[in-house]
Amino acid sequence: MHILYKEDTDYLNKLLNLPARGDEQDWDIELADPARLSEFLATFRAYDLTLSVKKAFLALIIASYDDLLQYDPDDDDFYWTSIKRIIEPEKQEHLALLQYWAFGNLPPEENNTKFRVTSRVKSYLSEA
Repeated sequence: MHILYKEDTDYLNKLLNLPARGDEQDWDIELADPARLSEFLATFRAYDLTLSVKKAFLALIIASYDDLLQYDPDDDDFYWTSIKRIIEPEKQEHLALLQYWAFGNLPPEENNTKFRVTSRVKSYLSEA
């Protein structure tokens, strides 16, 4: 299970000028914005963020990417390659979030629901 901390989401709300109300149950899902994915990726790379903020930011980025896949299949994996580049240096630290998107915490018989990004995350997790 991945946990996002309020101080991290508050920081990102201000940094990214997100339309947060403060009572979001699933902050990353509710504030995902596929139209801002490029901006989110650039901002992630531009700032020296704490690991905790990176975890929250990556949750927002993956949720935004999952939404983007609804209307853009990212056939050349342009966005996914960029996302993997920001995950890779601290992959172990992001495993809980990645397993969430890959449904890694569910037994196979219950693993029939998928996000649009699930297959990419599963493939990434299975890479050596």
